Amino acid sequence: MGTVSKSILFALASILTAYLYTKWKPTFSEDAHLNSIESQIAEVWSTEIKWPAKKFSRLAVGTNANVDLIVSGVDLLTKLGLSPGKQQNHNSLRSLSDLQETFSFFFSKGRAAERIFLDASVFSEVVEAASSLEEVEQFIGGNAALMAEKASSLFPDVKIQFVGPVGPILQKLMSKNISVPDASIVGHDEFHLIMEYKVGEEWGSSQAPVATRFICSYDASNSEMTMLEIFFANLHSYRPDLVLISGLHMLDGQEEDFFESRLDALVTGLKGVDVSVPVHLEFASMANAQFVKSILEKVLPRITSLGLNEQELAFASVAAGGPHSDHLENSSGQPLIHKMSDIMLWLLRTYGFSSGNKESRLSRVHFHSLTYHIVGVHNSQWRNLRSAAMAGSRIAGMQACDIRVLDPDYVDLKIPLEFQLFSGDRQRTFDPQNPAYLWTIDEFHFVFSPVLVCKHPVKTVGLGDAISATGLMFSQFVH
Repeated sequence: MGTVSKSILFALASILTAYLYTKWKPTFSEDAHLNSIESQIAEVWSTEIKWPAKKFSRLAVGTNANVDLIVSGVDLLTKLGLSPGKQQNHNSLRSLSDLQETFSFFFSKGRAAERIFLDASVFSEVVEAASSLEEVEQFIGGNAALMAEKASSLFPDVKIQFVGPVGPILQKLMSKNISVPDASIVGHDEFHLIMEYKVGEEWGSSQAPVATRFICSYDASNSEMTMLEIFFANLHSYRPDLVLISGLHMLDGQEEDFFESRLDALVTGLKGVDVSVPVHLEFASMANAQFVKSILEKVLPRITSLGLNEQELAFASVAAGGPHSDHLENSSGQPLIHKMSDIMLWLLRTYGFSSGNKESRLSRVHFHSLTYHIVGVHNSQWRNLRSAAMAGSRIAGMQACDIRVLDPDYVDLKIPLEFQLFSGDRQRTFDPQNPAYLWTIDEFHFVFSPVLVCKHPVKTVGLGDAISATGLMFSQFVH
């Protein structure tokens, strides 16, 4: 064959190869997309998440509410004229330097936290600076108000009553489907500052390992839980089948005597709730170990369900001498799965309902972190555990990305693919075809579910509240 003929054949072969590659490339990409680990998990969720046989229909939610000012944390500190400096965790904030140091401490670790300002004038200065930023958003704030709003949007057939300090701005922001008693309406709004940051964002020599937020506030109504008695007074006429409470963390800056008196008022109110009606308490970040210990000892036996994140779970263990109490200060990045489940088991055994402790009502703990969730329950009182855990995990990625249908292109699986579920467990390899892992220890059932983490989160505030509300709505309480 001549040189010219060989050249022509080579050219034709090259053209054909290019044509075939162009023709089939989209199919290859599509197959890769469909077979991605995120796609497999999303498909399992879409087919296997089921509603419980009996759903909740009347929710009573209280008691903390405010207007969130959502800003970039780094932009706000810059606006205030603050420079990166010392990283130090302050239990409460008295000055701008306290704000910078505490924000920097949690920013470097990538951990969500919340702190109270003790000086109203300094907080007003911070709010004024935040309001003047080019990018600032007003949003419903307060764990309780957020749980009510999320339940209203996700479950429109459910009747919801909310009791908390609802000012004029917040009243306009809340869904009209939520019933707010007249006694819950107040003349002015409380403001909380949500200082968000993105993964990889820099502040001085630190780089944020995850996207999350730091919250600060000076809040008279919520810091004294002024709506607590009104909340319980309304329960009798409303007759809910599920009660959701949050806001105890707002007492963190109070004197011990006042704190204990409000805990006593909460316990008195809880005693009046029929045991056939589950009561869920949503934790939030606190800094006073003695206060946390009092909540564990006084309140946990009076509630049915508890929701909390890794910082709150680890600090509870520190406060009351639980397992892995060194985890809080000596860890960074995502928490180890087996350590979190060990602490959950300790909580349920120590403060929860069991064959040896019939006096307690606590039978459920829902732990949620950025990358995974664990739900633990007493085996006699909760059903539909697997679907509840997966539904809570699914809503986390959807809300963070602000999408109504989970798109695998928008999310990533971040858990380690080799892990232990509890101390002493064998090493497991993650299977995307069976992403929810169930196990039993004594009288308690547990389920682990990974989160598909949003690659470019739109909003991090309120994720825990959306997760807890969703997990509860897919749960069935048996009494």
